[in-house]
Amino acid sequence: MDLSARKYHFIEELMTVEKESVIEALERVLKREKEAQQRISPAHKKELDKRLKSYADNPDDLLDWQEVKKDW
Repeated sequence: MDLSARKYHFIEELMTVEKESVIEALERVLKREKEAQQRISPAHKKELDKRLKSYADNPDDLLDWQEVKKDW
């Protein structure tokens, strides 16, 4: 059974669930999966923090977009 068929079958099964606790458990699983996909690596977080600090320390140290485009 391919993934699309499995999803459809799962939705059909889900429609028959009567217990709210089961729905809540499934919602928690889906929420954890979504959050896991959105996490950034420690290296990316470190780089982002570095750039944010650099901007906070020097908010006027900016590049003009027109000048940047000329270099490309």
